[in-house]
Amino acid sequence: MPRVFSYQEFETGSEKVRQYADKHSPVIMCDSEAVRNMPFRVKVKIGKNVKHPNAPDHHYEYIQLWNLETLVGEAKIQRSSFGDDPVHIEADFLLIPKISLRLTAVAYCNKHGLWRSEELFVPIKDE
Repeated sequence: MPRVFSYQEFETGSEKVRQYADKHSPVIMCDSEAVRNMPFRVKVKIGKNVKHPNAPDHHYEYIQLWNLETLVGEAKIQRSSFGDDPVHIEADFLLIPKISLRLTAVAYCNKHGLWRSEELFVPIKDE
């Protein structure tokens, strides 16, 4: 099993170390609650503040969204779609939740491996 990195492992390091972790860490962005059986949008962004390189030898290949142990979405990244400049990679997912969610994003950098987000709990309400 490959090692999976997270921002939390690096947050007490130097500014340079925190920037390294920031540009590799997926972040989940969505509403704080969802409505049962209604479309629910989730965005996953790589890095909060620092853009990730997008060079042939250093880029992201995919972003996955998990609800506990269930893969609920995957976006394959075509590096050439973004040019060669550093970029914030983003992927949008649309879910139809039936129960509360415990979301985690996982993303793969071809140079620095797998990175995961913090788990995000999203409660479900009925209309």
